[in-house]
Amino acid sequence: MRVQSLGHAGLRIDVGETRIVCDPWFSPEGAFQASWHQYPDNESQLSAALDEPTAILISHEHMDHVDPWFLARAPGNIPVVCPRYPSPALRHKILAGGLRPIIELDAWEHYRIGDVSVFFVGEESPMNHDSAMVITSNGTTLLNMNDARLTTAQIRRIEREIDNRIELLFLQAAGASWFPICYEYDAERQRTLAMSKRDAKLRYVERMMAATGARIAFPFAGPPAFLDDELMWINDQMGPEGIFPDQEQAIDWLADQTAGPTELLLPGDVWEDTTRRRIANPEWEGFSFDDRGDYLDEYAARRTSSIAAVKERHPWPDSSLWEDFAVYFERVLEMSPYFNEHIGIRVGFDISGPGGGRWAVDFRQGQRGVFPDFGDPHYVYRFESRWLPDLLKGAVPWEDFFLSCRFRAWRSPDVYNDHLLGLLKFAWPDALDAVETFETRDPSEDRIVIRSIEGATYLVQRYCPHAGQDLEETGEAVEGGILRCLGHHYEFDLETGQCINGKSRPLQVERLT
Repeated sequence: MRVQSLGHAGLRIDVGETRIVCDPWFSPEGAFQASWHQYPDNESQLSAALDEPTAILISHEHMDHVDPWFLARAPGNIPVVCPRYPSPALRHKILAGGLRPIIELDAWEHYRIGDVSVFFVGEESPMNHDSAMVITSNGTTLLNMNDARLTTAQIRRIEREIDNRIELLFLQAAGASWFPICYEYDAERQRTLAMSKRDAKLRYVERMMAATGARIAFPFAGPPAFLDDELMWINDQMGPEGIFPDQEQAIDWLADQTAGPTELLLPGDVWEDTTRRRIANPEWEGFSFDDRGDYLDEYAARRTSSIAAVKERHPWPDSSLWEDFAVYFERVLEMSPYFNEHIGIRVGFDISGPGGGRWAVDFRQGQRGVFPDFGDPHYVYRFESRWLPDLLKGAVPWEDFFLSCRFRAWRSPDVYNDHLLGLLKFAWPDALDAVETFETRDPSEDRIVIRSIEGATYLVQRYCPHAGQDLEETGEAVEGGILRCLGHHYEFDLETGQCINGKSRPLQVERLT
């Protein structure tokens, strides 16, 4: 098996005459309203990605993984193989690059592509449409986790499915989030939250390396570069206290933890599994993530026209957007009583610029509706009016826009509302129904014993009530009598079971000593 990095989460896998391209992202406009860009620049690998692939594998719907610009240049007879999700968003984005065969697989459904067998493993909770790829040939298995957060139980099942060990592990070590950087916190609170998120992400990577026992791991799929002048400040998050550690930082951290062998692949670098060695792309001789300042300035200059083109396609509105806003959210409010109940707050939208206003959507029982006045919201999104029309038309999903970081947010109480994001990002009844079915199932009766930092012991449910992560593997006691799930960073009070930083169902707990 020969694995070539195509940059970011892109891989080219060669086995005999079979050539698989995974999650290729090459658009010169980057992704998410031209905010994210491939780092380092992977333009030189486009020809390798287009060189007669047997199939293209795409893991999920984020635009740094499904790239219509690339698909429009790939031969139309090349099939895309992808997971089947309850929302049609991924299929629509693939077809935005032109008609081609699409093969959608259910989770764990094996599919043969030439000399290679593949299957997808989705996250336990349908609130997160992310899937890992399992690619096997001649006794060698590559697990490409990209953005997916798998459980240890899923790792064990993968091993049973392949009847072997996982040899090569590719997984994301940088964040892929707008929290906390887009929230209106003071500098110290920002730093504390960013460090907590960074630490939780890296610890999850460490635990997945231990769970798989992979022969070698490759941190990849980030960080992105922010090249628009308005967003260049976010690149500071690649520093030692930010949520976007680069691959070198991740590898250094993992080495300090003695987590196991790792390797850095820059665009064009190749891992030859038969010889178990890396073949370096000479293009990157002398490159260092530590010298990112000058590199990003030069890179931004090359992308100036592409970023400007995206903004030109989002002109300032010439009339009020209120009526379109009201119609859109009145429809959203009719989609899922379950989501409305679990959101249960008033959300303000502070839309600046021509056509904008200060409007609100109230999800509370008895006060539900869309209002032309701000009122007293519990959650506020602030952004420019130029971005709103495509959100209301469904041309840009809300999650894609939030990943652009072209907004600011505020909330009180300062608690993550997963159902608010879920309703906005899906806005599709089948996807919302799948989440409701998952979250209202009977919980497992399995229990584990947790010892707090302060010395008390508790009997708690084994699987996280948020998304089903196995707390025996991903649970971590932290100061203050708190249990943190490293899967999605949810924290639970061990005395009461209440989630203290989100709106998850409570953790079932019983104090023993």
